[in-house]
Amino acid sequence: MRTIRRSLLNIIRNPGRSVVVMVILAVSLGLALIMFEVHAASASQLSKISGNVGNDITVRPAGSSGFGGGGGGGDSTPLPQAQVDQLSSLPHIKVVQETVSTSYTGSELVSGISFTSSGSFFGNATPIFVPNGSSSGGTPRFGAITVMGVSPTGAAPALTGGGTMTMESGSYFTADDANADVAIVGQTLATANNLSVGSEITIGTDQVQIIGIYTTGEQFGDNMIVMPIESVQRLYSINGATTVTVTADSANDVNIVATELRGIWDSTVADVVTAQQEFSAISGSITSANSTSQTGMLISFVVAAVVVLASVVLVIRQRIREIGIMKAIGASNGQIGFQFGLETTVITVVATVFGILLSLLFGQQIANLFTSNGGSTRTVTGAGGLARGGTAVFGGGGGRIFAGSIGGIHVAVSPEVVIIAFASAIILAIAASVIPVWYIARVRPAEVLRNE
Repeated sequence: MRTIRRSLLNIIRNPGRSVVVMVILAVSLGLALIMFEVHAASASQLSKISGNVGNDITVRPAGSSGFGGGGGGGDSTPLPQAQVDQLSSLPHIKVVQETVSTSYTGSELVSGISFTSSGSFFGNATPIFVPNGSSSGGTPRFGAITVMGVSPTGAAPALTGGGTMTMESGSYFTADDANADVAIVGQTLATANNLSVGSEITIGTDQVQIIGIYTTGEQFGDNMIVMPIESVQRLYSINGATTVTVTADSANDVNIVATELRGIWDSTVADVVTAQQEFSAISGSITSANSTSQTGMLISFVVAAVVVLASVVLVIRQRIREIGIMKAIGASNGQIGFQFGLETTVITVVATVFGILLSLLFGQQIANLFTSNGGSTRTVTGAGGLARGGTAVFGGGGGRIFAGSIGGIHVAVSPEVVIIAFASAIILAIAASVIPVWYIARVRPAEVLRNE
């Protein structure tokens, strides 16, 4: 007990030195924790999106990476139906899914997406009034409402933002709805226009009945009108598809099928993109963050170790006379080494506490520096009041178009991270205490006292 009390008194005996060491340690350990969190979060994000990479190949009109829903682009020349029909006869193809996407051109509906006072969801984009009745309440609205045509008997389509469609009310299409004037609409669009199941909207010269309301959890995906593909082709006089998603039999057949598709459409007519190519294109910033954070974590831990080691060596050299006196009055090498080791451990643990606080306060801000959009705080709000920050992610109809990094990297200090921090601090202190124990064992009281 006396040794513990003496260790604590020695720490406060030279408060200036102790504070300097604690500050440097806290900063380096805090950075190490943040790098660890970024590394873990980016690895998790990479694993999540890589798990979604399948055997799909997406075909879109060349250069149609726009807002047309599903990547098709409302003003793009669609892929001719005669060529699309050839796909089912190609080898190694499991499923062919066609979608038609265009922009709603009426004035009856209001876009459900508006700008917040903090700015646009799309980097430096300027808020604009879109033509489809966007002046509701004087609120700036962004982006035309997308009308998507899908097979009524196929699986639910991948909508803008990539969210999973869930029916909130009403029902999805059946085979009887083919070429019928029926639609399902997203919750954001429905809320903005007071639509419900049974409501009717005008598209062209036809009255279209709402048979269902869906949600995806994505504002742009919930700002769409989805109809049977034949209905959209008829109402908008579209001959063909704006997006075709082809699923290969296996991963080994993906490149073979993609080559066949490029034989049907050359690069001036259509963009043929595999899921793996999309993954490679969008994962670059996260992969870079993962690698950089790992390097930063190692450097931060090395800096912390050097600081602890340097402070221990400095303290021992300054207190060599004290060590000699303690040994002269009967203190063993173990007792003296324990005292110095305890001092080092207390300082390191206190610095770790402050390091954890620093990571809580500044972890997300530093993580934002690893993303290409710099952690933008601009948000876009739908009619439901949900605000979303980060980088926009578009796509639908089986294809995805990603802008910037993938939603940013979100970090959090979990209990596991706290345990790792304290364990690392104790290990660091014990490792640094090896030197004083070795040095103390070499000190001879008579020589020290004689020289003093």
